[in-house]
Amino acid sequence: MSPENRNTCPFGPQYQIYWDMRHALFSRFDQAQVDATGLYTMVPENHAMDMARRAGGGATLDLCSGIGAMSIAFARCGQQVTAVEIDPRRVAMARHNARLYEVADRIDFRAADATAESTLAALPDDIHTLFMDPPWGAGPGDYLKRPVTRLADLELAGLNLVDLTRRLPGREVMLRLPPNFDIGILADIPAEKIAYVSASGYLHWYYARMAREDFLQVPPRSGLEPMSPAARRGFVARHIP
Repeated sequence: MSPENRNTCPFGPQYQIYWDMRHALFSRFDQAQVDATGLYTMVPENHAMDMARRAGGGATLDLCSGIGAMSIAFARCGQQVTAVEIDPRRVAMARHNARLYEVADRIDFRAADATAESTLAALPDDIHTLFMDPPWGAGPGDYLKRPVTRLADLELAGLNLVDLTRRLPGREVMLRLPPNFDIGILADIPAEKIAYVSASGYLHWYYARMAREDFLQVPPRSGLEPMSPAARRGFVARHIP
């Protein structure tokens, strides 16, 4: 393949911006297995490692684990990871990618519906951190069609994330949330709160980590403007090169 062809996104022009930053997404991208959805939803490697280091305990449950970016980061930070992904093709990609980073032995990949009773019943009972990064929409930037992304917009199979958490093991909850999320619902919740921004100040996403019991008290909506000082109270801006 010519250098020019290598720099053209094989998934179409709508994904080109993500293709251009592919080596920031995975430093070993040239050997990785990636699909279009994985390309635009993947957490850049440096950011993934920064979030993963914050997990407490030694066992993490990664729901909607996709092609494995966050599961790999958690494993590289010493966690034993249970990774649940509904698409078996993406599970196969994640296993391959974990082998690239030599952490496949630390990740239990499961091709399963994260909301199914059979899946929930088979989860380890020693999970400490529950990481949730559910789909924000149906394609690149799809979430921006909503003025505000509410908690209800991030449901899995019709299950609110709070209700789903009641059925899951874990002592703490870690979330990655879109930049237009109704973060005012977290204003009165004790949590580690980070706004990941670019050097120019562009907001990429929000991160929050809190005790499971505190997340279960989160209201469905806040009534605050997402970018208002009241809504963003407690969030600290963080730039990762």
